[in-house]
Amino acid sequence: MLEYRDEHIESKERKLRDFIPVVLTFFVGLAVLSIYQNTMLYSMGVLDSIFNSSFFLYLLHHLGFASVISLFLAFIFNLLENKKPGLGLSTVKITIPFLLVLEAVLITYYIQNFEPLGSDIFGLFSTKEIRFSLLQASMASLITGAVCFICYKYIASLYTVISRMYPLTIVFFSIFLATLYSDKKPVNENKTQYLAEHLTERLLQWNSYEGAEEYPLLRPFQKETGLSAYFRTMDSLPHIKIILVDGLGNDFVNGRFTNFMPHLQELKLRSLSWKNFLSNTGESHASFPTVIGSLPFGESGFTTLPDFTYRNTLYSVLKDNGYATSFSYGGNTALFNMDRFLEEEKVDLIFDRNNFGNEFSLQEEDAAGITLGYPDGALFSNFHKNAKEFHGPKLDVFMTLSTKAPFHIPNFDKYRDRVAQIAEKSNLDGSAQRFVRRNEALFSSFVYADEALAEFMEMERSSPHFSNTIYILTGSHQLSEISQDNPLAKYRVPLLIFSPLLKSPGEIEKVASHADIAPSLLALLSANRPVKVPGQLGFLGGDLVKQFIKKGDRQIPLLRSAYKMHDFIVDDFFYSDGEMYQLDQDLNLKELEDGNKTDVEAIEQKFENFKSINRYVTTKNRIIPRSLSLIEDRKPKFSKEEMIWIESVFNGKDFDNAYSNAKRLAFQKDYGRALLLCEYILSEIPRHADTEILVGRIHAWKGNYDKAIEILNRVIKKYPKYGDGYCALMDAYFWSGQNGGTYEIQRLSRKNGVQDKILDEKFKRSIALIVNKEEEEGGQSMQQKTVEIGSKRK
Repeated sequence: MLEYRDEHIESKERKLRDFIPVVLTFFVGLAVLSIYQNTMLYSMGVLDSIFNSSFFLYLLHHLGFASVISLFLAFIFNLLENKKPGLGLSTVKITIPFLLVLEAVLITYYIQNFEPLGSDIFGLFSTKEIRFSLLQASMASLITGAVCFICYKYIASLYTVISRMYPLTIVFFSIFLATLYSDKKPVNENKTQYLAEHLTERLLQWNSYEGAEEYPLLRPFQKETGLSAYFRTMDSLPHIKIILVDGLGNDFVNGRFTNFMPHLQELKLRSLSWKNFLSNTGESHASFPTVIGSLPFGESGFTTLPDFTYRNTLYSVLKDNGYATSFSYGGNTALFNMDRFLEEEKVDLIFDRNNFGNEFSLQEEDAAGITLGYPDGALFSNFHKNAKEFHGPKLDVFMTLSTKAPFHIPNFDKYRDRVAQIAEKSNLDGSAQRFVRRNEALFSSFVYADEALAEFMEMERSSPHFSNTIYILTGSHQLSEISQDNPLAKYRVPLLIFSPLLKSPGEIEKVASHADIAPSLLALLSANRPVKVPGQLGFLGGDLVKQFIKKGDRQIPLLRSAYKMHDFIVDDFFYSDGEMYQLDQDLNLKELEDGNKTDVEAIEQKFENFKSINRYVTTKNRIIPRSLSLIEDRKPKFSKEEMIWIESVFNGKDFDNAYSNAKRLAFQKDYGRALLLCEYILSEIPRHADTEILVGRIHAWKGNYDKAIEILNRVIKKYPKYGDGYCALMDAYFWSGQNGGTYEIQRLSRKNGVQDKILDEKFKRSIALIVNKEEEEGGQSMQQKTVEIGSKRK
C-alpha cells in the first residue's frame, strides 16, 4: 500500500514537472511577442519608446491570459494523462505553440493595419485594403519559438525551484480575474483574447434586427396634440423650463408621502398633472435624454453610447427656432458622458460643478471623501444670478441631486426636525412611521428639495417672462431605497405642467411616460406658432394626452438599470422578467384572465422586436438619417497611428492622469504630442477645463499668441468662475505685449466673484506696465509740446 502511494506521488510530481515548464515558457513567448510589437511600432515612429508603462500593462494582460489558458490546459492535461501517459503532455506541447503562432499572426496584422482583428474576420477577404505580411509573421514566430526552446530547457532544469512556486498559480489566476475588469486598449491587450471575446459577442447576439426599414423609429411628425386643449392661444413662442428631480417618485406627489412636499402639492393644484406617469428608466442619467429627446436607451442609457448618433431633440429643434438653451446641474457632467451629449447639442450655457462661484458651498462629503456637488438651493440661485439676458425664447433644463444618496443637504438638523413634525401630524400607519424614522436623511432631503423648488418658483414669478413660460416638473425615477409592492412601481414618477398660459388645472389619467414629453411639446408649439420641425422624427414616444386607437400601438419600453431591460408595457399589459400582468386604471397589477393568455406570445414578440430595434439604431447610427439631423458630429477624428500612441501613454478612464501626461509633455516642449493628447481628452471629456486651459497655454508657449488669446477668451466665457482661465489669459496678453484688455478682464473676474491671489499679482504686473507706458508717452508728449512752444516764441 505504501509502495503504491509513493508511486502515485511520484507520478503526480512527474506530471507537474512536465506541465509547469511548458506553461511558463508560454508566458515567456508572449513576452517576446510584446517586445516584437513595441519594437516594430517604435521603428515606425508610432511609439516614443519600447519599454513604457503600456508595455508593462501589456505583460500583465499576457500574464492573465496565460494563467487562464494554463488553468484550462491543466484540466485537459490531467484528463488525457490518466487515459494514456504522455498524451496530455503532447496535447499541451501542440496547443501552446499553436497559440503563440496565432498571437504572432494577430500582432503582425495589428502592426500593419493599426487595429486588432475582431469579429470583422468574417469579412477579411472581401476587402482589398488589408495589409498582411506572412513572411514577417513567420519570422516573428520562428524567433519566438527559438527563444522559447532555449527557455524551456532552462526552466525544466530548475524544476525543484519552480515546484515551490505552485501557490503562485492562484496569484496568476487572481491577476487574470483582475485584468478582466481593467480598461484594456488594443495596444496592450492580448490579441488572441481580443479576437475570442469579439467573436463570442457576435455569436451571442441572437435577437438581431431583421426588419425591412433602415430607420425603424422614423415616423412623420405629428402636429396635433391633446395638450393644445389645455392651453390658451400663444402670442409668441413661450419660454420652457424643465426640472428633473432626482429620485422623485410618485409616492411624494400622488401617494403616501405627499405631506413631505407641501409646496409641490400646492403647485399640483394649479397644474396639469398625470395620475399614471412613468419614467422609462431606473437611472438618473438615462432619464435625461429620454425627457429631452425621446431617445432609445442603448445598453445603459443614450449618453453612454460610445459613438456619435444622429438625432433631433428639444435642444436642437428649439435652437433651430431661435431659442437660447441652457443646462444646470450641480454635479459633474463628465459622468456618463453627459458633457459630450450637451456639447453635441450645442447648448449655449452649461452651469455644472465648474461654474459655481465662491458664494456657494458644496454638499458635505460622504464616507469616501466624495461630494456629489452643489445642493438644489445653490443650483437654482446660481441660475438666477448668472443666466444671461436674452430677448428671444429660452429652453432651460435643470437636474437636481440633493435627493440622491447619501442625501447630504445644508442645515440637516433643521430639516430632520421638520420630518419628525410632519410624520407626527400625518396619517401614516405604524409601519410607514418606522420607515420614515429609519430613513430620516432621505425624507429630510425631500423636505429640503420641496423648499428649494418653492423658492425657485417664487423667483420665477418676479421674472418679466413668467406669464409666457411653461414649467415641466418630473422625477428621474423612483428611489430604490423606498420599497415598492410591485415591479412597475419603481418606474412611477409624477409629471406636472404649470404655466400662466394654462386655461385651467386638471388631472389626466392616460398612462404616459418621459418619452412622450418631447413629441408633445413640439406639437404644442407647432399648433400655436410657426415652428420649424423636421418632417420626420425618430422618437420613442407619442402624445401625453391622446389615447391610442389601434391595439398594440401603445408600447412603453422600460430600462430597469444598465444592461437590464426586462420590463415592457403594451396597451394594458405589463411584461416583467417573463411574467405577464394586466393593468387596471390605477396601474395596479392583476393576474391575467384566461382569455388574455393568448396575447402573451404576441407581447413577448413585440418586446424582443423592440430590444433588437434599440440595439440596432444605437449601434448602427440608424435613429434618423443624417439629412434630417440638426446636429453634426464635431468630434475630432484620429488616425490609427495616433490612437496607438495615445493608448500607449494613457490607459483607462482617469482623464486627470491623462491631463498630467499632457502637461508633462508640454513642459518637455513636445508641444505636438501634448496637443494631440489634449485633443483626445477633450473629445471624450469636452468640459475638462484644465485641459482647455493647457491648450491655450501651449499655443502661447509656441508664440501663437493670437490663437492662445482666442482659446482662453472662450475658456473664461465657458467657465466664468474659474480663476485659472483668467490667469492663463493674462499671461498670454503679457507675453505678447497686449496689456490693453487687462481692465476688462479684471472687471469680468470681479463680476463673477473670482478670488485668486496669483491672478491679482498678474493684474498688478500688467497694470504697472500700462501705467509706465502711459507715463512714458505722457513725458514724450510734454517734451514735444515744449519744443513746439519754444519754436513759436522764436
